[in-house]
Amino acid sequence: MTATPKEDIERQHQEAVDMVNSSMPYAPMVNIGEISLQWKETPTVEQEMFHSSKPIQEETPELDVEENTIKTKSSVESKETICISSRGIVDVSSIAKLVIEGCHEPANTLSQSTTTKLKEQPVKSKTNLWDEINAAVSNVHVIRPSHDAWGIKKIVLIFCDDFLQTVYEMPWWHKRPDIRKAVQPILDLLNVEPNRIVRMLLAALPPSTTIPVHHDTGEWVKHTHRVHVPIIIDNPDKILFRCGPTATRMQRVNCVPGHVFEMNNQGKHAVSNCHAELYRVHLILDYVDPSFHIQERIKLSPGEVVLQTRRSIDRAIDKGKRRTPSFMIIGAQKSGTTSIYEYLNQHPLVVRAKRRETHCLDWRWNDSLKTTAEQRDHCLSFFNAKELKFHPSCMTGDSTPSYLLDSYRCIPRLKKIFTHDIKFIVIMRDPVKRAKSHYEMVTSNDGTPEQIQNRGTEWLNLSFREVVELDFKNMKAAGLIPYWDIDSQTMDLDKFHDFVGSRQEDLAFQNYLRDYVVMNSGSHSLIVRGLYELQLRQWYKSFSNDSFLLLKLEDMKDNGVQSTMKKVYQHLHLPEIKVEDDSAKNTRSYSSEIDADLKQMLQRFYTPHNERMHLLSKSKEWLGNPW
Repeated sequence: MTATPKEDIERQHQEAVDMVNSSMPYAPMVNIGEISLQWKETPTVEQEMFHSSKPIQEETPELDVEENTIKTKSSVESKETICISSRGIVDVSSIAKLVIEGCHEPANTLSQSTTTKLKEQPVKSKTNLWDEINAAVSNVHVIRPSHDAWGIKKIVLIFCDDFLQTVYEMPWWHKRPDIRKAVQPILDLLNVEPNRIVRMLLAALPPSTTIPVHHDTGEWVKHTHRVHVPIIIDNPDKILFRCGPTATRMQRVNCVPGHVFEMNNQGKHAVSNCHAELYRVHLILDYVDPSFHIQERIKLSPGEVVLQTRRSIDRAIDKGKRRTPSFMIIGAQKSGTTSIYEYLNQHPLVVRAKRRETHCLDWRWNDSLKTTAEQRDHCLSFFNAKELKFHPSCMTGDSTPSYLLDSYRCIPRLKKIFTHDIKFIVIMRDPVKRAKSHYEMVTSNDGTPEQIQNRGTEWLNLSFREVVELDFKNMKAAGLIPYWDIDSQTMDLDKFHDFVGSRQEDLAFQNYLRDYVVMNSGSHSLIVRGLYELQLRQWYKSFSNDSFLLLKLEDMKDNGVQSTMKKVYQHLHLPEIKVEDDSAKNTRSYSSEIDADLKQMLQRFYTPHNERMHLLSKSKEWLGNPW
């Protein structure tokens, strides 16, 4: 979501002041029970049910109603009530006593400084839990960029990364029995065990401040129940807390101290402190359902340093835990590698390399560098490796489809400079269509000057048929296809089965790569690039089988981008997200169809190779869905 303009925030604050002065009524304090996470799968503004004229019926237990107490409805007659559930009222005076010191003092001007700079400052009062210097020394300093920008002070007790992979318990939570005891009545009311809490903090909203209308974003939102509890409120009538399915249908929540209310933070909400001098303090917590699996809970030590991005949080002591790169999309050319790379880079935990096709193992390999360390540093210069050392939750990777073919050079270089485990992604395509697309790209005038130059000029005056014939001659000369008769365009299957997979074929392939695969030009190997099993065999010999994810462009078209990317996320151990931009990348249309006789010849040639590819792959899709 884009930031709300300053002028719009000022306007919203003035509107809030006007609503407070006109005594905008509170919505009834109604307990509809725990808000179903089914209502939080998407922002409410995207859900059709919130734009329907029919009321939503939901059975809940009945409870007698008295003045100024929570009442429970037997049915939900209004769609607005789905965004707010008043879960009860508790005594929060114990929490208030713990956090009253420094509560109404302005936020520390160093609040957005690094933990190191904060820890260099003297702690004025160890009992002032709002002081960021005290937090950095006695607790753990956590940044919340938007809240910090608004001057909202915080006391962080439990926090998690955006994908709920790791929950961090702060020292002030697991080392302070007095804080846990003060919070326990709230947990008892909610019937929530502490190990289900993924975020808990106290937030102090400055006087004369408005958090504008918004809905929360992040993967954690749809998996958690968001609860607010007003703690220190001098005058509840000066607080305007609103929530509803749309900006125009928000209801006002009564912020009396101790009112425990759950809200659907996928709904639109806004809060204004219209008091001129005093802060407003809420305890805010998020908890998950009992069935939700939290991978890891970590108790942090006092003064420990954490390193954050918008969606990740890592411990400084884990610096360098993940090595760069984490993955490589090694091929095949013109089979959707650009699309996979661009979809993958939409993930918040994936950092784009400095260039998509680094070619650091082939075209841009520097032969003048003699030591392994120098060669490694050269290849790492194509990535944001130094920055990523501090954020091991994040990853980056390469997408150079020429690597799949040029195993003769690339594999030894890769194994020499990158000794850590790397995940490989290979996406393939009907080899005949791949060849045609390859030819069309190389002979096209579209693209940047660098792209046109890198394509080479070797094929510019040749037809598709002539380029096909050229590669067959090169393969013959290298001894790579003794089973294929160029003149009759037929295959001796007995020779094929004897030769393919043999040591002789591997040596002939090396000869081909040495003699016909050139650097700084894409005008080569039109037919060989479609021999997927031959190319992959070299990689499978050098790396474990589970390092590879094999995909088909046709499956992505048939089953959808999200289905394909789910496999990619699983392979890379990334939490699944929705691909927002699933349009195909780097596509082009053909200038003409392949001549029927030429197409049939290529299909005859590729058919037994495709069958070997099916056998190499362990995927059922491959075995049951041949080209």
